Amino acid sequence: MSKSDRQTEGQLSERPLAELIREIIDANLSGALRLSNGPARIVVYFEKGQLSFATSNLRAHRLRGVLNRKAAAVVDQFPAAISDDELAGALIAQGHISADEMTAARSAQASDVLRAALLWTNGDWSYEQRVRVDAALRGTIDAERLLLESARHLPLEFIKSRVGVGAVRYSANKVDGVSLSQTEAMTLSRVTRAGSEVHFADLATNGLRPEDALRGVYALCAAGMLRADDYEPILSTKSRVIEKSEPKKSAEPPAPSPESEADGLFKRLASATTHYEVLDVPVAATETAIKSAYHDLARRFHPDRFHQSDLHAKLESAFARIGRAYETLIDEARRKDYDHSRAAKSEAKRPAPAPSSKTAAPLETPSVQKQTPAERAEASFQRGTEAMRRNQNDDAVRFFAEAATLEPRVARYRAYYGSALARNPSLRRTAENELQAALKLEPNNASFRVMLAELYQQVGLRKRAETEAARALSSDPTNQAARALLSTLTTK
Repeated sequence: MSKSDRQTEGQLSERPLAELIREIIDANLSGALRLSNGPARIVVYFEKGQLSFATSNLRAHRLRGVLNRKAAAVVDQFPAAISDDELAGALIAQGHISADEMTAARSAQASDVLRAALLWTNGDWSYEQRVRVDAALRGTIDAERLLLESARHLPLEFIKSRVGVGAVRYSANKVDGVSLSQTEAMTLSRVTRAGSEVHFADLATNGLRPEDALRGVYALCAAGMLRADDYEPILSTKSRVIEKSEPKKSAEPPAPSPESEADGLFKRLASATTHYEVLDVPVAATETAIKSAYHDLARRFHPDRFHQSDLHAKLESAFARIGRAYETLIDEARRKDYDHSRAAKSEAKRPAPAPSSKTAAPLETPSVQKQTPAERAEASFQRGTEAMRRNQNDDAVRFFAEAATLEPRVARYRAYYGSALARNPSLRRTAENELQAALKLEPNNASFRVMLAELYQQVGLRKRAETEAARALSSDPTNQAARALLSTLTTK
């Protein structure tokens, strides 16, 4: 593509802003993208592949609006007609705000402009390579985060038109510092394992819906972590070279097999008593460290990697526990509540002063190390049952998870684990998987079907709940819980 052949204008419906920004970053270009959508006008500036500033003619995107959140009384002293540049200069000159604070405010202003523009699916764009923005306006803008955010909120039909649903060849690229959602991390893991050609039907399995796979792929492409091999840049022939990993030839001893690594994971989880130990991170771990630990576990032990292996069922239960630990620790409010609860339990369990040497020696307890995995699983299950009876659901989930991890072929461990998970609205998809796994092991167990029916009732899937309750009653006509639930569902 010669310089004269490069496209310099077009429609956002055919080349969205996220893709244009990705091209400019990858090709290390400078210049300005001008966008129009009805009366709205936006200009996005780049400097050597860095997104440096964005401005808009919309009142909501004026600098005044960003500063009002911090300095409303000061800003109101200036006339509404004053330009953003004049307002910034006056505030700095009069000492109301420092130059660094103003740079941060202008970056926040640009981010607000981009959040709106990245969601446009209609409008015009044009690119001018020679245009530059004043160096004083250039700020730090987290382009990857904004591109990911936009992909998470674009209309699904629009994403389908950009990605398609057939077989596509993708190249993967490592991008440091990009925070992925659990769905995006799962999608990247599956695409990477699929090799050069990806079929979306293969991505949408084990809890990942087709629409999540599509959105995940588009988000990863926008963030620069994936690139479709048939994607053709239109602004430049240059693009970042995607580094494909080649097998390393060395005299080093062979790496441990995935099976032996999985066994190590199971042993560690069996002794883990906290979410921190499940993820193998310190109690003071940062959010970045927690994400890194989770993504590493997902890369190495996600059940999809072992789909044809005997370890698949055991890893499903193990990863459900890992996912629950991650969801708790990555959320600031949940983590505080969890730490507070853990501290309270630790205080309650603080032992009484040691008896004097004259008192009788305490009774010896059997060593856990001497127990078989089956015995340890049963002990954990009984402790989970007791915790559930006391309405201590977090403890119940932990104990049932230990039992299901140790003995994944025991249906009642999987069923009770799923029933405990179902009490947490954010874990109901995992709960459904566990209950269905239990029913695969014991298809005629009416009690397990009632648990699944109750879960469907909780999430509003009444027809599914009716079906499962009816199947439970068919398996055991004397099951009163199934009869009562079915009566409740059919009379509404």
